[in-house]
Amino acid sequence: MSSIGKNIKKIRGVKSLNQSDFADLFNLKRASIGAYEEGRAEPKLSTIIEIANHFGISVDDLLKKDLSVNDLYHFDIFRKDLIKGAKHNLRPSKLPPSLIIIPLITQLLKLEYLADRESLTQMGQLSLPLSKGINYRAFELADNSMLEQGMGFGAGDIVIAYKGPSFNLSKAEQGKIYLFETIEDWKLRRLTSVKKELLTISATSLDYYQEEIQPTAIVDLWQVEQVITKNISSAGAFQEQIDLLKSEISKLSK
Repeated sequence: MSSIGKNIKKIRGVKSLNQSDFADLFNLKRASIGAYEEGRAEPKLSTIIEIANHFGISVDDLLKKDLSVNDLYHFDIFRKDLIKGAKHNLRPSKLPPSLIIIPLITQLLKLEYLADRESLTQMGQLSLPLSKGINYRAFELADNSMLEQGMGFGAGDIVIAYKGPSFNLSKAEQGKIYLFETIEDWKLRRLTSVKKELLTISATSLDYYQEEIQPTAIVDLWQVEQVITKNISSAGAFQEQIDLLKSEISKLSK
């Protein structure tokens, strides 16, 4: 389990918020906050990102670090409260210049987005340290197709994707992972092969078959900048594989 529940409780204490107040900020139920704090459940990644952005805390710190009250007061939003004595100064008045705001398309708003992909006012938002002047969008993954043996990206993870003005399918590289946006969905897949009238894309999970799709079925092709994931076990799984390889090599050398 991550440290998100403990950190939510500490944030509430510093901000003088009860569970209902905190839940109202993010359109959650009060019971959900209690479940998070008691370790019985964890919020969706999109909610974690929203909390992190709201209070000016990094997602990594919110998930992995057991934040102390002193740690919290080092963040600008909490320091302002300490100086001004304000009870509910909940949002920084100005984002640091290194952050830009990009649209966040969640599974909850999937139908609205697919109906009108250019009308993004009803979508969520993320503020991230990214390059300016680039067309970014963030997409929430719906399944575990890119997750295998505890490694990779799964349902609820957020793909930060971008589209250059001159980038198109003809410039896509075989073997690379892209965000494929089709008429009915979006999916993270590896481009396996490119033929004139057919593309082959594959998932990481062995539970998913390769797919063959026509280029005309692709509405947009997005390059992947980064993925925000709750899968903190990936590093552990990777280390286990390294340890196993070392063990096998050691046996062979004897």
